[in-house]
Amino acid sequence: MNRIKDYVGFAGWFAGLGYIVLWPVTAADVSGKPFGASLFCRDGLPGVLDLLCNSAHFLQLPPGLHALGFLSAVFVTIRLLLHAFRRTRRAAAATSATAPITAAFAPPVRKSPPLRSAVKPRTHFGLRGMPH
Repeated sequence: MNRIKDYVGFAGWFAGLGYIVLWPVTAADVSGKPFGASLFCRDGLPGVLDLLCNSAHFLQLPPGLHALGFLSAVFVTIRLLLHAFRRTRRAAAATSATAPITAAFAPPVRKSPPLRSAVKPRTHFGLRGMPH
């Protein structure tokens, strides 16, 4: 089940980031032009902007894919916010945990493991017991 959870999380993350990137290109404003084209489209603009402003909106998604993409983008946004929140909480907990630890709560002292004896180095390579 953990693997399925990881796969679903990855798919949601990938779809959400992809939709965030594609949303300005696929969403149309009221005039039918690509979203944000009204910011750049003014009278007398040359070249590339004129091509953007007067071209047909060729990349459109059905409403179901917009809904799925929006939910994925919300999932990504919530995960990023939770990650940032947890990170600030961890940093705040680390700074407040500088109080001295009493001997009663100190971890037990461990003895170091005994040293192992040295192994005799090999004198030959290959199959053992075969003459050279």
